[in-house]
Amino acid sequence: MTSRPAPVTTPAEAPPTRPAATVLLLRQHPRHGMQVLMLRRHARSGFAASAWVFPGGVVDEGDGTLPEGTWTGIDPDALADRFGLSPTETLAMHAAAVRETFEEAGVLLAMHADGRPADVPADELAGMRDALNDRTVDADWHGFLQRHSLVLDLSAMTYWLRWVTPIQEPKRYDTCFFLAPVPAGAEPAHDRVETTECRWVTPSDIAAGDELPVIFPTWKTLVWMAEHGTVEALLDAAAGQGEVAPIQPHIQVDGNGSYSAIFLPDDDDYPHELYA
Repeated sequence: MTSRPAPVTTPAEAPPTRPAATVLLLRQHPRHGMQVLMLRRHARSGFAASAWVFPGGVVDEGDGTLPEGTWTGIDPDALADRFGLSPTETLAMHAAAVRETFEEAGVLLAMHADGRPADVPADELAGMRDALNDRTVDADWHGFLQRHSLVLDLSAMTYWLRWVTPIQEPKRYDTCFFLAPVPAGAEPAHDRVETTECRWVTPSDIAAGDELPVIFPTWKTLVWMAEHGTVEALLDAAAGQGEVAPIQPHIQVDGNGSYSAIFLPDDDDYPHELYA
């Protein structure tokens, strides 16, 4: 494990978390079974450099202010308790998940207002995606949706997990993990800005010991995915959950300040009293 100077030891000392959303795009392959899309982070990324990740990112201010008529599929008031968030925050979490999936993987979970599939010209889709990735320009995401009569289909995603970054990490996120079958005809592609490769990964291969450069929550998520076997079984299990409890790993630090072990809340050695 990595050696780091003077790690924090209590939640009160930890940096605050930022809300974030991640989407696990799924497909059922005829030979390989359930697969999930993964992207490789750029080597110069400020978080999880060179690691394989699921599409996702932080919630932006505009995610909670989607114009009326540009989203459908959920009732934020009814879902607020399940997410442990306000209705506005619940909507923002869903909206961020769709936006980040388009930005990072090129897959747009949306349709036209009349129910037709989103058939925006490829050059306009690419231009909007480039604008979202270019942090130096004002990407008019809301205007893009309205100009093309697009409605974000928030029902395309099923909430499954909520990971919270350990208190010892300098950058911390409170991340909702969603499941979404990849739309028919969609061709995912990495953005060539934050990510450098993309591939379909079979979770059962990871659970069986195949090595892939991933951070701990990603690896554990892949292992849990493999336990369900098929996309249908995984979606059914996620949909049948009630309130989703946050999972905050605890990192054990030795006398030299090195990370020596990671514990989950269900582990016997997890220090629940620290987080009470």
